[in-house]
Amino acid sequence: MTQNTPEFALRCTAYGNPPAIDIVTAETPALGPSDVRIAVECAAFNFTDHLLVQGRYQDKPNLPFTPGLDAAGKIIEVGSEVRGFKPGDAVVSSGVVGAWAARLIAPAHRLVHIPAGLAPADAVASINSHLTAYHGLIDRAGLTAGDRVVVFGANGAVGKACVQIACHAGAQVYTVTRTPNGLLLEDTARQKHITVTPDTLKEGLRELLGKAGADIVVDPVGDFYTEAGVRNLAWRGRLLVIGFAAGDIPKVPTNLLLLKGASVVGVYCGGLLVQETSAFTQQMAQMFGLMAQGTLTPSPHETWPAQSFTDIWERFSSAPRGTKVLLGFSTP
Repeated sequence: MTQNTPEFALRCTAYGNPPAIDIVTAETPALGPSDVRIAVECAAFNFTDHLLVQGRYQDKPNLPFTPGLDAAGKIIEVGSEVRGFKPGDAVVSSGVVGAWAARLIAPAHRLVHIPAGLAPADAVASINSHLTAYHGLIDRAGLTAGDRVVVFGANGAVGKACVQIACHAGAQVYTVTRTPNGLLLEDTARQKHITVTPDTLKEGLRELLGKAGADIVVDPVGDFYTEAGVRNLAWRGRLLVIGFAAGDIPKVPTNLLLLKGASVVGVYCGGLLVQETSAFTQQMAQMFGLMAQGTLTPSPHETWPAQSFTDIWERFSSAPRGTKVLLGFSTP
């Protein structure tokens, strides 16, 4: 086949770093009654995909297979039992293997409409970070106006989205970012700044927050940050465990949780997708709504022609931190 043919897919034929990826003619299987066929405009290259094609993920699909979990495009056909979607609708499919293809069959219950005013690339590039932020703050932490919210790693993709969501909800927002001079702590409302060392993060948070402490601590960082956050939780405070970007997985002193009546809350959108699919799609739709109205800024991203997978593989490792790499496909 020629590379300008729209009906193509990327096929992983061998695990590796880099993996063996072939461009093949896309299959056109019959549509199931609850499925839709999507003309893919762009698909995300997620960290999970990066592990999957190396054979380093916990699930190892049988070779050969078409990778990709998140795609955006337009519906071109719907199954006989599908309701709520029709040909021409702009949608995102999330968690459906096979997204690195010009045509994707996805179950309708995994789809979310892309609202007017939101570009498909902006939507699919922001799923991992923005949905994590939304699920964590709104669903898991029960964010309300007036809550004191501390965001660790506030300059990262998840952190930035958390700051925007918390500000929109009327929370009092405090941020922690790493700089060449140490850790910068900021009270965003009062424009108060404190620079501390890792060893004095606990004391810096206490100076910033006062004895009242934080109602919610957003923690995508782990390591030494976590205990400092727990020690500065308010009564009934919630620590959101999102990730461990700083390296070590911390051990939380549970006696502090007891004394504060506090909670450690896990935030895992992959689990939400599997365990509560309808909640996953509802929250994604609500998150897209915030993006469409300008409350949430889409994650930085860049789109590369899907046929140029060698370049895409290299760019995944060299792109600026927080920049999502997308695979571009032609659409009708």
